[in-house]
Amino acid sequence: MRPEMLVLDAGSAHMRRLAVRLRRMGYAVQPAKTPDSAERTLRHQGRSIGAVVIPVDLPAFDLGAALRFLRRLEPSGELSFVAGGHKPESESCALLRDAGVELALWEPVDDHSLRFQANRALSGSEIVRGERTVLRAPTNWSVSVWAGERRKPARIYTLSSGGAFLTTGRPSLPGTEVQVELPFKSTPMLVSARVVMTNVPGNLMRDNLPVGMGVCFEDAPANVRSALSIWAQRRLENLGF
Repeated sequence: MRPEMLVLDAGSAHMRRLAVRLRRMGYAVQPAKTPDSAERTLRHQGRSIGAVVIPVDLPAFDLGAALRFLRRLEPSGELSFVAGGHKPESESCALLRDAGVELALWEPVDDHSLRFQANRALSGSEIVRGERTVLRAPTNWSVSVWAGERRKPARIYTLSSGGAFLTTGRPSLPGTEVQVELPFKSTPMLVSARVVMTNVPGNLMRDNLPVGMGVCFEDAPANVRSALSIWAQRRLENLGF
């Protein structure tokens, strides 16, 4: 069973809206209005909670001590903390980071970035720290996908130097050779790719992904891979502190 997210709204309408958006995406969300109610939830349901979303301006005399206390209530100690709201000044970001907050949902946050950060928060410490051989990052770019002479519109959910996940209601079958026109920089890049997986409604649908298909880039020039790698690195930095 996928871990749940505890959203501590502290009376914030923005945080309540964030909880509604997460539910609509299929995430199990536990609401908490105060730190005390968050503590009670973790004491009784700690094994099912994988991440806690807190407002950036959560009032606490010692935020680090408060979060360490909440983390100890989760048996594995792998509880992730995510800050939600408008990105504060660098000094406040440093305080959040020092307190143990690992990820952020800076407003305005599009659905793809919200899903990506939620998945990172629920995937364990190694994923949160970004320890992947190829960095991938979320975007909401509109793209054209070509399969032979047929063109279909899609949007990019995640992008890396090695491939992408494309949201589309009409994914191609695994193994299909396609070309993806990436609106990268000033000149669109047409990249050859192969469909390696699909996510469609049914018994095997992965509910942490949108409907669409994952593609692996084939024979992309070195300069293209380098540009995509740099883009992913910068995009992840912009999502963080």
